[in-house]
Amino acid sequence: MQIYARYDGDAIQQQRRILRELTLANICLMIAGVLSGLVLGAAAMRGLVGSRWSDQTALVLGATTLLLGALAAMLTSWARESDRLRRWLNLRSKAEMARLAAFRAIASAVATASPEAALQGLALIREHLLEDQRDYLHRRVLRHRRSSEWTSVWSGVATALAFVGGSGAVIASFVPSQGWMPIAGVVGAALAAYAANREGLRRDGLNADRYEKATAALDEIAARFDAVEAEVRAGHLDAVTAFTTAVADQLSSEHRQWLEGTAQAEETVAKLEAQLHRLGTIDRDKEKGRPEEPPQDGL
Repeated sequence: MQIYARYDGDAIQQQRRILRELTLANICLMIAGVLSGLVLGAAAMRGLVGSRWSDQTALVLGATTLLLGALAAMLTSWARESDRLRRWLNLRSKAEMARLAAFRAIASAVATASPEAALQGLALIREHLLEDQRDYLHRRVLRHRRSSEWTSVWSGVATALAFVGGSGAVIASFVPSQGWMPIAGVVGAALAAYAANREGLRRDGLNADRYEKATAALDEIAARFDAVEAEVRAGHLDAVTAFTTAVADQLSSEHRQWLEGTAQAEETVAKLEAQLHRLGTIDRDKEKGRPEEPPQDGL
């Protein structure tokens, strides 16, 4: 349990740092995408506010976009070069293995002791392994559901802005003074990319579904506790080992699925880097006076 506590603390620290760094990078990319749309808006408003003000506004927004892109690149580089994802998964795997090994050792020890010791060991395993994990998984389901709702809000706003941008393009084709309206589509694309990256990092929908299934499986095991306890009272002490093995196998299966799903966050890191590359290409095109390519993924 001391080994578990050490690995668990280190894993939590790595998890918090990589999520913080990549979330900040994603936010920087979203704001950079929005500012890119505002730069186009400043150009469209040239006839209304004057070329001097529109040029100054475009310069400030362009410089801010560069700074945000540089910050996002730095944060993404930190997360990748520090190898936080692999360290997080490795530490979490070691922590879970150590915890399950501790409870298996307890079950093996009490299975060769007296019935009174076996009942005490069974109660300990139920409280500190089974019930603890049921409560944890339930809290995680609620947390992921709330986070998924926020992602849906971002996606909904992005869809609305994309609709406004598409309709605005039609209006602007007949009323040139309304040329700023299509900019909503650029902003919507930036928000859509942020929502997609957020879901890729947190995997709220998939994790919530998986945790609900794992909780249901543990509930079925918990429903058989009285039968296991009756077997122990009858002198069949091996029932403690069988009960512990059933819980540990279910948690091990859930842990393997979690590792496989979390490892896919590497794809999101690569996607962030691709967006940074496109952002740099757009900025270089601006400096050389070449026409910009249509923005992709909000950039």
